Amino acid sequence: MKAKSLFVALFLCLFVVSGCTSNKVQEPQNPNKLSLPEGIPNFVTEKDFEKIDWDRTATEFDTGTSSNMVGNKNKLGIIGPELKPNEVEKWLWHFWGIDKGEFTIVGYNQDTSNISPVLSDGDWSRTGVGGGKINGADASLPSNVALPKAGKWAFLVYIDGKLFDTLVMDIKGK
Repeated sequence: MKAKSLFVALFLCLFVVSGCTSNKVQEPQNPNKLSLPEGIPNFVTEKDFEKIDWDRTATEFDTGTSSNMVGNKNKLGIIGPELKPNEVEKWLWHFWGIDKGEFTIVGYNQDTSNISPVLSDGDWSRTGVGGGKINGADASLPSNVALPKAGKWAFLVYIDGKLFDTLVMDIKGK
């Protein structure tokens, strides 16, 4: 009899506890919420990503030399092969309006909100912009680049800690 009473009491306690609910509305989880990764330079801000114009994609343009570039004419251009996910490629960056500085590049995937270094060694920055006038540009810098996945990417380019330009490119799968 005691066992039966104990069982009924335990059942009633479970019934009462399971009937309690919270009035708090749970915030929906946003898997694409922007989160700056650890180690990213402190001058990179969330506002920089909010300002991306996804419709202003990098285009091919003639520099008046034997080499065509992809980028934003008279601001920032690249000579190099088309980038494929998980493949290292060598790009020659060209800059107009500057002649030297520290180069920082941050990749941002539109679909996943993934923020990633673009330099293939995983670093965010590199010194050495200023390789002299070449292909009509005021400065240049070679680098090896890689991205983890395909998609529409924005490359936020900083010179000496200031946002210089943004290139939007569609990186196709293999």
